[in-house]
Amino acid sequence: MSSHQELLIDKYKAKGILIDANLALLYLVGRYDPRLIGDGKYNKLSKYNTDDYELLLRLKKVFKKAVTTPHVLTEVSNLTNDLPEKTKSACLKKFYETFVGIDELPISSMDAAQRPEFHFLGLTDSALAHVSGRFLIVTDDARLVQKMSESGLESLNFSHLRGHLLSA
Repeated sequence: MSSHQELLIDKYKAKGILIDANLALLYLVGRYDPRLIGDGKYNKLSKYNTDDYELLLRLKKVFKKAVTTPHVLTEVSNLTNDLPEKTKSACLKKFYETFVGIDELPISSMDAAQRPEFHFLGLTDSALAHVSGRFLIVTDDARLVQKMSESGLESLNFSHLRGHLLSA
């Protein structure tokens, strides 16, 4: 882990973390059944393994709180559509239990759409940009990290944390 990543984590640990949609899906499915991660049956999770899930859990524990947006939760719900029907149903039953303890930030779509980043980030990521600075945005979307950086916003690429131990 680079010193920049360590500084970001340290800067935001008292403020909180906001996990982007693909990682929130990993969190949801992992809470349901970690054996489904990286089993090759579900494309959205094929790039992850159980070590990634465990890293995500450790990362989340480092922060005082976790937050999300309605936009991220909507994407997570939509991403479950590609799961086999039985797994999708079980994961959606687990949805409330998984995310109830995470503060949901009320960001209107019109506020997100007024951000200068909207024309190249879209709605969900513009909502993330809206709260950047208040919370550490953690994503595995390299393009999002790059675009946020170009806009002077901070975020952390989860992929760069792989292979590193985190302590709470």
